[in-house]
Amino acid sequence: MSNHNHALVFGASGISGWALAKEALSYPTPTTFAQVTALSNRPLSTADASWPDDARLQLVSGVDLTLPVDDVVRALKEKVKNIDTVTHVFLFAYIDPGKDKKTLKEVNTNLVKTAVEAVRKVSPNLKSIILQTGGKAYGLERPDAVEIIAPLKESLPRVPEPIADDIFYYSQYDVLESLSKRASWTFTEIRPDAMVGFVPGTNVMNLAQGLAFYLTLYREVHGAGAKVPFPGAEHGYRHKHTDTFQDLAAKMEIYAALNPEKCGSGRAFNIANGDVVTWADKWPGVCAYFGLEGIGPKSTFEPPADFVEKNIGSWKNLVNRKGLKPRNPAAYFWPFLDFLMDKAFFDRQYDLSAARAVGFTDTIDTVKSYHITFDRMKAARIIP
Repeated sequence: MSNHNHALVFGASGISGWALAKEALSYPTPTTFAQVTALSNRPLSTADASWPDDARLQLVSGVDLTLPVDDVVRALKEKVKNIDTVTHVFLFAYIDPGKDKKTLKEVNTNLVKTAVEAVRKVSPNLKSIILQTGGKAYGLERPDAVEIIAPLKESLPRVPEPIADDIFYYSQYDVLESLSKRASWTFTEIRPDAMVGFVPGTNVMNLAQGLAFYLTLYREVHGAGAKVPFPGAEHGYRHKHTDTFQDLAAKMEIYAALNPEKCGSGRAFNIANGDVVTWADKWPGVCAYFGLEGIGPKSTFEPPADFVEKNIGSWKNLVNRKGLKPRNPAAYFWPFLDFLMDKAFFDRQYDLSAARAVGFTDTIDTVKSYHITFDRMKAARIIP
């Protein structure tokens, strides 16, 4: 190996962590990282994960960040080979306690705090930590109370209280800022827009997975070549946004980790595919992958969640007929898809000037990113 970089990925079974573990094996070169450790609290086999077969990749489960720091330290020492050589940490761990926003904030801030405090005790060569956040930092969940000014720039101030108090990205950042003072390592915040990508299981913030379930089932019920009206209102069809392909986000995160002199010291960077799109731009291309004709919205529409629930029997028949891996589309977090297709009626495109200024220039066509994601779902036997 050309060096001794060791990437430690918390939350590796999610849409972002999965891509990071994969990309670190080849980006920016096939020898940049001597070891990549993918941590998943839930048990996950390498085969089910659909990662490349690479001796440098180790998959570790059972490191529970809700436990005290000393217990996490013990688990890292016992489970992670060469934990003392970790140089770059990527934080994607997330827990939804299913309670109020105050609890959500407390739980997920503590995950970051515990992870960093544990790693710094066992990894003396730590150089950089990457925290992935997102559009919540701009108040996108509360357009009723926050003025959304597009294009969204990292220089925008935090949203005002009391809304700010519910945004755990802010408290996670503040924890990292505090812990990094007088430390030998630095950190960077990366903000993707809505993520497009594959996961081996189910992921809450997974736009493409919901669309794949919906459109596969739509074709099963209505047949190939059927017209699919956009399942949202006209305002949802026309708003501008900038989706983020999981591989592109992972590359930016690796780039930032490897270039701390340009990207560290708590700097924040937006990351997106590079093209500003509307659903009108991408809906026909997304539907075409499934042999369907995507058309504009009608005056009334059936939400994807309702369609799936009504036709779940057809999905089960499809799984049995095609030998797919058992999945329950009804368990997908449909409100996320509904928000992005119907409720997010405002322009929210990202400004990418900051990433470009530090030298990250990669782009990808947004419809192509969906197609790659659907290909991965096919290969994993999640859709036919």
